Amino acid sequence: MFRVIITILFLISFSNANSLCQTLKTDANSIFSGTISQEKYLELTSDDFSCENSFLKPLYDISLKIRGVNIDCDGNSAITYKREFKFLLLKALYAPEIYKKTLDGQAASDAKVNKNREYFQVWALQSLDNYLKFEEFNSHYQVVVPMLVDFYILQFGYDEASAIFYANRVANEFLNVAVGEHKNRFNISELDRNMLNVKFDTNLLIGYLYEKRPNEAELTRALKTAILLNKEIDFLDALVTWGANLNSGHESVLLYSLKNLAMFKYLLSKGADVNYKNSFGKTALFYAVEFRDENLVNLLIENGADVNAKIISSMEKITISSVSSAYLPFSLCGLNHTSKSVLMHAAKYSNLSIIKTLIKNGARIDEVDDMGFNLADWAALNEDKKVLEYFHSLGLKEQDFTKEQYE
Repeated sequence: MFRVIITILFLISFSNANSLCQTLKTDANSIFSGTISQEKYLELTSDDFSCENSFLKPLYDISLKIRGVNIDCDGNSAITYKREFKFLLLKALYAPEIYKKTLDGQAASDAKVNKNREYFQVWALQSLDNYLKFEEFNSHYQVVVPMLVDFYILQFGYDEASAIFYANRVANEFLNVAVGEHKNRFNISELDRNMLNVKFDTNLLIGYLYEKRPNEAELTRALKTAILLNKEIDFLDALVTWGANLNSGHESVLLYSLKNLAMFKYLLSKGADVNYKNSFGKTALFYAVEFRDENLVNLLIENGADVNAKIISSMEKITISSVSSAYLPFSLCGLNHTSKSVLMHAAKYSNLSIIKTLIKNGARIDEVDDMGFNLADWAALNEDKKVLEYFHSLGLKEQDFTKEQYE
């Protein structure tokens, strides 16, 4: 009976999606040329890319993730923003001539894109997480552009030049969403700019160091950039020899190197702190379990990583926010589960092998975070159901958060 109900609901959903897609094809000009009803607007912007535009979904998701659109931080304005962006995309896809009337001229558009891309590159160099998102965005962007070209040719019979025009304009709407209004202004040093040039090798670096004599902060920033750009070990070694600090900043150099085991080992050998915490309280081990990198997890533990490390507590979050919120290069508003342990993080994001490794090396299984979540509660959010089954075998059960004390 349950399977029949699910099937019926799926067919209804599929029928609604088909109806919406047909409406967009036949009535797009009337929909986007004037004022539409609130009901129609909500219907259009509630659709999750079910029509021919489904190939845009990965780029849409990463763009919003980079921008940091978050209900916890932005409330209803986050929902409003997402709907407005979806409506813009639908207009561009199904009523391109109407969309074209809203666009800036080519010169202004190119200037904006160039400014956004320059900022995006600098933003990417601020952390490993930023850089990975930057690479993911660019990967999806490169896939989407030729698919958009094909879309406009097939749907509207445009010549290739016109299709390329629309494809580039639509793709750059995602860039604009990702970059936002450049809320955080990042400075990039002369040394960092030089390193973005692929021809800037170790010999040129050493010449620069002798000529310019950069200070410790510049050297440290350059070392982090060099790690993200996968420079050679001798390039990193020159920066370390000249005085780059291995254990400073929102995230230390070790946290930048987690995707390059050779660099990671080199930095450990030079004295990088394996338990250095970023401003959220996350250590390298948090990231390693999230990456599901068993080699990295084992290497960290072998070098003394704390398997019971926790992110900041609720009181620490309040203190950090109240003292320096105007100057933080990140937001704490979306950090709800304070005092979460490495093992809790692994329970949601990692695999059973890594979880067993953590427990074998002393990770405690009886703790809860500041929201009251235990390991089983976190494991219930993991797609790998073997993780939850394992915690059940240890006697841990999910809690009933509908009880009065959690309301």
